[in-house]
Amino acid sequence: MLQALNDDDIARVINCKSAYEIWSHLVVTHEGTSQVKRAKIDLLCSQYEKNFMHENDSIDDMVTRFTKIINGLASLSDAIYNDQKVRKLIRALPSSWEVKTTTLKELNDKEEIGDHKSYRQP
Repeated sequence: MLQALNDDDIARVINCKSAYEIWSHLVVTHEGTSQVKRAKIDLLCSQYEKNFMHENDSIDDMVTRFTKIINGLASLSDAIYNDQKVRKLIRALPSSWEVKTTTLKELNDKEEIGDHKSYRQP
């Protein structure tokens, strides 16, 4: 097991007596205790709720920031469903983005969009 670890991790677990003890120590080191994990989840949930497109952001900037939040939540076992992500991204767009009503034929995946609107930049 030690062969798979980097030097920093080896230094952390060198005095452990069993593979279970090594594993437990590494989990706490990398994920934190349950209290720390809950605090990380709360922080990411707050960032998720407050996420919006800033004035000078491109859509790529906003999606990249959003993806980092979503990936952080997923890594802490608090995943968000795709339809929720799509609706949140749409709500995060500024009012300067024009709403274009579409027909069902224009929607690629009605289930993922969640409503019958698509958005385009002004």
